[in-house]
Amino acid sequence: MASWTITALDTGASVIEKSVLTYLHDVGTKIKIVRIMFYLEGPQRIIVDTSVGDAEQGLRLLGEATLRTPEQEPLAALRAAGIDPERVDVVINTHLHWDHCGNNHLFPNARVLAQRDEIRYAIAPGDFFARGYFAPTCGAQPAYWGTRFEPVDGDIEVADGVRIIKVPGHTPGSQAVLVQTSAGVYAIAGDAIFLYENADKLIPPGYHWRIDESMDAMRRILGSSDHLLPSHDYRVFERGSPARYP
Repeated sequence: MASWTITALDTGASVIEKSVLTYLHDVGTKIKIVRIMFYLEGPQRIIVDTSVGDAEQGLRLLGEATLRTPEQEPLAALRAAGIDPERVDVVINTHLHWDHCGNNHLFPNARVLAQRDEIRYAIAPGDFFARGYFAPTCGAQPAYWGTRFEPVDGDIEVADGVRIIKVPGHTPGSQAVLVQTSAGVYAIAGDAIFLYENADKLIPPGYHWRIDESMDAMRRILGSSDHLLPSHDYRVFERGSPARYP
């Protein structure tokens, strides 16, 4: 089996209320979260999640500011890490919330993979979740607009050593990515696991579609991998930025 390397890119931050991440825990506490784009290198070049695109719309619809230096702009972060967006073969969106698919357009030659259930729901989600998708039903233009998706149904092997598993709960079509490396299997969890704290204490994400499925998703991810990379935890960058694994 092929062995891959993973590079985590810091593409900015937001300050939000912590219980959005840890259900019913630390209500009222503010936390700074990081926006991460992951790059997988092996037999192919793969991006997992493309971060925030239209930050102004995120502030207007959700009241959530994106804090970025020029170096953290996604294209600048890619180039500083020596990554040519035009040579990326595959983009995987773990789900289609605004902060995970906002720069799909930077990868013009890539196949873009998302779960079919997620694509369907993102177009016309329930009223409570519409703003998180920048859905047309709330008068917005979705962050993924213009993307030509290759729909995925359930678990698939993307390439030798890289596998998608469907883990609904945070959203109907959330998916995680399992990556074989020289140090074992890493799970890029998307928002199925926001923080290491979610996994350590088995606390589901506070922003979820179905809580029981969120719990099942966390258990499946943890049971399928040796190492975890959550979506918004600064501990991913304990080794510095960009962070390379293993």
